[in-house]
Amino acid sequence: MILGGLNGLIVILLLFSLWHAAVALGVRLTLAFFAITTVTSWIFEEIGVVTGLVYGPYHYTSTLGPVLGSVPVLIPLAWFMLVYPSYVLANLAGHGWPIGTPGGSRQLVRLAFIGAVVMTAWDLVVDPILSGPTVAAWVWERGGSYFGVPLQNYLGWIATTFTVYLLYRSVERRWTHQPVDPPSPSF
Repeated sequence: MILGGLNGLIVILLLFSLWHAAVALGVRLTLAFFAITTVTSWIFEEIGVVTGLVYGPYHYTSTLGPVLGSVPVLIPLAWFMLVYPSYVLANLAGHGWPIGTPGGSRQLVRLAFIGAVVMTAWDLVVDPILSGPTVAAWVWERGGSYFGVPLQNYLGWIATTFTVYLLYRSVERRWTHQPVDPPSPSF
């Protein structure tokens, strides 16, 4: 059992992600990644809750604590907690190195898409649990065929994370002056 329950677990995993990112990316890029993730995810979530357009009609319960607009403050923090490890996994799968965005625009889009798919795959497990009867952190107003979660939710996750990764990877490339084409190995 985690001290502080679900909210405590989110904070612990967030701190680990921030620490790892600071070591791997440096503080400046970590702060940019964190800001891009939290602001973008909050905007998508707020639009989603108010209109039902992004993820399908849903609303949050009081489980996750205080809200900013219609979204619990912990939600954008939880997005970073998942977005950062998904970025590392996408990099390892996409170019064999945990950080960076080498290559041209096509590679940037490819890595952003891989990250979005990895992130959404996590949500296939997380969402049914957190919206289910045991935790009930949010409620799907019309439900869906996958453990009560609508398919639109997963399309919304791909759209949200793809946007986050495009924005961050563009900043990362500009700030680190990464080569457009990776250097060829010299033997």
